[in-house]
Amino acid sequence: AAGIGTLAFITTMYLFDFPDWKSPAGKVCRKATWWIFVGGITVVILLTTGDYPYGPICLFALYTPMWLVTIKNVFFSDTRTRTYVSWLSGPLFFVSLLTGLVWMVWTFLRDENEWNEVTRVYYAESAGCKPDFETYPQCASESDPEEVCFTIPEEYSEIVFPEGCDPECTKVYDNCLNTFILWVGPMLVGMVLFFMSFFCTFLRTENDEKDVINFAKLWIFLLFTVWLTSALAGVAAGVSTALLAITLASFVGSAIFMASSISSSERRVQTKGFWERIKDKWGAHLDAVRGLVVVLTAPIAVIYLFMSVLNQAVRKIGLPISKSLQTDEERKDFVTSRARRQIETFRSWDRSKVFTYAVFWGFAFMVMQVIVARFTVLFLSWLIEKTTPLGLWAVTGIMIGVGLLMFMLPPVPGVPIYLTLGIVTLATGRETLGIIGCMLYGAAVSLCLKLLACTLQQKAIGEQLSNYVSVRKAVQINSNLIKSMRLILGQRRWFSVDKVAILIGGPDWPTSVLCGLMKLDLFPILLGTTPVIFLILPTMLTGSFTYMSGLTLDDGQLEFPWAGVLATMSAALTAIVQFGSMIVAAYYLEQTASQRTEELDAIPVDVEVKKLEDKEKNLNRCYTEVTQWQLVPWTAKLTLQLSLVCMVACCYMVQLFSSLCFADYQLTYTIDENLDGDWTNLILPLGRVALVLFAASLVLLYFFRVWAKCEAKKLAERSIS
Repeated sequence: AAGIGTLAFITTMYLFDFPDWKSPAGKVCRKATWWIFVGGITVVILLTTGDYPYGPICLFALYTPMWLVTIKNVFFSDTRTRTYVSWLSGPLFFVSLLTGLVWMVWTFLRDENEWNEVTRVYYAESAGCKPDFETYPQCASESDPEEVCFTIPEEYSEIVFPEGCDPECTKVYDNCLNTFILWVGPMLVGMVLFFMSFFCTFLRTENDEKDVINFAKLWIFLLFTVWLTSALAGVAAGVSTALLAITLASFVGSAIFMASSISSSERRVQTKGFWERIKDKWGAHLDAVRGLVVVLTAPIAVIYLFMSVLNQAVRKIGLPISKSLQTDEERKDFVTSRARRQIETFRSWDRSKVFTYAVFWGFAFMVMQVIVARFTVLFLSWLIEKTTPLGLWAVTGIMIGVGLLMFMLPPVPGVPIYLTLGIVTLATGRETLGIIGCMLYGAAVSLCLKLLACTLQQKAIGEQLSNYVSVRKAVQINSNLIKSMRLILGQRRWFSVDKVAILIGGPDWPTSVLCGLMKLDLFPILLGTTPVIFLILPTMLTGSFTYMSGLTLDDGQLEFPWAGVLATMSAALTAIVQFGSMIVAAYYLEQTASQRTEELDAIPVDVEVKKLEDKEKNLNRCYTEVTQWQLVPWTAKLTLQLSLVCMVACCYMVQLFSSLCFADYQLTYTIDENLDGDWTNLILPLGRVALVLFAASLVLLYFFRVWAKCEAKKLAERSIS
């Protein structure tokens, strides 16, 4: 009710043009409207905390910039907002570090502070989480079908399972994310503050253009987080969803910082010239950015246009509180003048190229969120189930073979493979090597597997593909980015920070294959890759501790009640190491590209690629010409538009309704127990619809591109003749 009321209120005020109320009373009403809207959203988020327990932390991420800017306005009114925000970098980093350290100390002070099976179940019951009797009907109490069959004494030192109650019945609370988010909340708050401290360092420059470039780096971080949460989805799908939601909220909070750092007068004066400079310098990449905007905001844009039509209808009524229509052109139009300008801007885009990029962005998202996050975890869980009864050495051989095969797939990151090794080595080798021995053995196997995969990716794939000019052209071998990578990775120092950061922070398959395409020496690359052990160790320990947290003694009590805490900390450390290495790699690549221009220019141009690029310039020009939107026939337009609609629809389905698209499934689950013995049960009916739309989108895009290439070839042949 609160959500509907808030939405109805802000919609009504929008239709009456409240942002344009300029009178003294109007300004008061305008501010009051915004406060009511913010308050309503806050109430809605708090009321839905039971379903979305990470909501309050998202609010923290949104409100922190607001109250920090408020403090500036009260106590530092004479200081520029940009300068004040840049001051916050150090304090925010210190508080984030202190918060994380205090939380870790607190978890080990008392047993009841640890996250284990007993505390998980105890707090789930205290929080009012509903047990999942639909999946586990045998776990209901005989005396009260609404209650679970087990009990926890007041001192909650153990779980008591009466006769006939299986220790597996604690899984009735597996879907209760609320208590875990509360327990891990301080660490998530620390991550939010760390993100904001990272952003505040960007505003230390006085260059507005550089600010936007730096802000774009946050989008790179956001996309990386999607990839990382996909990789960690095998540990806890709900946690990865929470991490992504908090990241988005932190990003919005940082946007508030950026908006508040530039005054409205500065925006009016600088916007036009600033965007002209951006177009001149980055115009070749703007269509890709526009494609990302389209796939992210298409449904929102449709709603906005519908609201614009209603707003224009209200204006035509001529109410005193509505904005008046000044010209006959405005009176005849069915949308507002602002919406009309935005529509005209959109129509000026190269829509064929923008829509194509949008489908490509959606394809990348679906690969990460479905193929990596769902099916990779499903396959690895099946592998764990099948290999657990085997001996350690047999399992090692199987995992090396399967791991190498998965490393050969471009979208699959190494993290799920290391997680799996952490589980299976402990499950099969505990009696032989002991727990510590299994962890060390698993880390050694993971490192050897990574180095062997790098060797195959570089020598068997990269160097072989380097013989194909079209492949070298596709990776832009003559670009400054690839030349910068060549300078850094080709240096003689084995363990320089920049070299190691790229080899660890970059995506596994693309980085190694690029080394092969650039024909770099293998041995220095392998040595520079060995520090990946600092990523492997926490990742593998996450898998080991996750497995240990589910082990029970004969009496049904947990054998390692502290393992859940260490699994969480290991997962957090994995994210920090991977994220940190990526940021360092991006920093050094940018520094190399901007400061070592003479060395970059001294790198010989790939003549064959240059000739191919020159040869294809005419064909590319023809492709651009025949795909100009006003020249594209309606059948081709419809094909590309349907492809875009299908891709946007499936992406929104998978992201917003993931629980309706796919069954909850983790690395430690089994197909027999959690999917009723049929792996296809992972995909729910809505998920099947999303996958059909995904496939349809790709097929339609293929047809459009085939048509466009044929037309471009015909035009090129006519121009030559």
